[in-house]
Amino acid sequence: MQEFIAYGRVSNIPDTAVGRTSNGHVSFKFDFVCDSSLLDDKGKPTPSFFHVQVYGKQAELMAQSLSKGSPILIKGEIIQRSYTDDLGQQRTYQYIAPALHGGITFLETKEAALKRKQKQAAPQPPSTQAQQNYPEPMDADEPF
Repeated sequence: MQEFIAYGRVSNIPDTAVGRTSNGHVSFKFDFVCDSSLLDDKGKPTPSFFHVQVYGKQAELMAQSLSKGSPILIKGEIIQRSYTDDLGQQRTYQYIAPALHGGITFLETKEAALKRKQKQAAPQPPSTQAQQNYPEPMDADEPF
């Protein structure tokens, strides 16, 4: 079994972040960024971006608590799934699945998190960042 451990920040929470699996379980997805050991030409760490998906009670809590920029520590595993895209092509999708207990650790106070959320709730100009495509959430016991 493999284990993924990294600290970084929530880089994006898509508009479609909260959903339900075919079995009715709550799902929540977001993007996570952390520095890698690879350095760019200026000697700065190159950022690594990961999709993260959580389910059930953990998803409900994360949906209420996380916002873009939240500093967190993630412990979990890398899951790889196959899916068929809109054009009928087989694709592979990877995401981090945090452990159910201690999988996500908040690295800031509740007050700091609340301030960031309030700041982000203020009207912002539309984002020009392209939306990430996520396959439909599925339960772990469903076949690929």
